[in-house]
Amino acid sequence: MAAVKGSDRRERAIATRQRILTAAYDLFAMHGYATTTMPEVAEAAGVAVQTVYLVFRTKAALLEQVYAAAVLGPDQVRPVDAEWFGRATSEADPARSLSLMLDGVLPIAARLAPLAATMETIGDEEVRAVHAEKEALRRALHRRHIEHLHQLGALSPGLTVDQATDLLLGLASPALYQQMVTVYGWPPQSWSAHLNDLLTCSLLGTSARPITSIAPIAPADAASRL
Repeated sequence: MAAVKGSDRRERAIATRQRILTAAYDLFAMHGYATTTMPEVAEAAGVAVQTVYLVFRTKAALLEQVYAAAVLGPDQVRPVDAEWFGRATSEADPARSLSLMLDGVLPIAARLAPLAATMETIGDEEVRAVHAEKEALRRALHRRHIEHLHQLGALSPGLTVDQATDLLLGLASPALYQQMVTVYGWPPQSWSAHLNDLLTCSLLGTSARPITSIAPIAPADAASRL
């Protein structure tokens, strides 16, 4: 009986933590980190503000965990442990390897995109440190894939591993995803296809597919952005 009660408490604690993370993600994405308060997070999560502080201690720590949860996604799997990353870094065909990498990276970028401006523009030292740490981890992951392409002898002539990592890191970033999809209104599939071509050309010196095969943006969508 005691074991059952203990299991119930753990499940309730996990559910409460998830509600707080979801509420904080929505509020940070909608209003930004600076203007969102812990009481607002608590109210949105349906818990006491003391509970939010008990679980996460500080707002910066809460943001870090919101970011981490967005990276892990619903399956709660780290990118370095995900099957798609293993397939991408073992695929012998360079273009296929790059496509597999983007298939795994872009859903993460989509989940992080609403947090991109929040993470990059805050003056808080603790938040800047969190952002720098997360970017270092993202760079390490992307570099591992670039090193795989380098070992295949697939990188464009004259392109270094560092330069190739910069290109992949920047073009597949949550910030650029946010700009292209949310601000400019590109359909996610269209942006993914164009990005695949851009990176295939830039990193491998080849074209993935004829540009005419990529679904264009509807004129109405383009006009709405003028």
